[in-house]
Amino acid sequence: MHKNKEMRQIALLLGFFMIASGFSEAYSQNICKVLKPGIDSTYTGGCKQGLADGHGVASGSDHYTGEFKKGLPNGIGTYTWHTGEKYEGEWEKGLRDGTGTFTGKHDGRDSVITGIWESDKYIGEKSIPPYIIEYRSGISRVSCVRTGDQPLRVYYKFTRGGTSSEHTSPISDLLLQGSSGNETGSSNNFGFDTVTFPFEGKVKFSAPSAFSSQGSRSAVNLNYELNFVINQPGAWMVTIFY
Repeated sequence: MHKNKEMRQIALLLGFFMIASGFSEAYSQNICKVLKPGIDSTYTGGCKQGLADGHGVASGSDHYTGEFKKGLPNGIGTYTWHTGEKYEGEWEKGLRDGTGTFTGKHDGRDSVITGIWESDKYIGEKSIPPYIIEYRSGISRVSCVRTGDQPLRVYYKFTRGGTSSEHTSPISDLLLQGSSGNETGSSNNFGFDTVTFPFEGKVKFSAPSAFSSQGSRSAVNLNYELNFVINQPGAWMVTIFY
């Protein structure tokens, strides 16, 4: 009799824990949100501060299985649309970004596309670098820095012997060529405004060797040349070290 009572108590405790566990899981799923429309109806998986985080499964009109961060697909995951189209690959902040494979309609035809995606757009089979230095002569190195999204421009700064300078006093026979934009040549800025990308730039100039004393009559003038392409739109500063 005593043994039967203990078994009933154990059964009651197990039942209680199962109910509590189910309630806890249901409660956690209710407060764990997915922020991407289309898969924000139900969610099971990792959670952090009320948002989907870690590996999980989310559904709505569409379906997603993979990694989340701060409520959005982030990392490796598979997204299936209600139309049957599917993307398997890398995500960032809820957008296809990185290497992935899309299966479905593309340009009106059934297709399988594998390549690089950026901000939810397919950009090609290989990643396009922000800029390419195609050729340089006499120039020790080149620094291409994107300073912002706007204005769309490419400016130059010349640095002789490691000393930064906004002017070109030791430079002669300066020739700037650009595939687009309006050339500017103020006392502090050289380059092109209102350009379109990709931008192809060419720079030619003469200047004393960095090993010569600046202003010296015996300084030897050298010829310098740079050819480059900038693919990513934005405001760019190209620093030429010679």
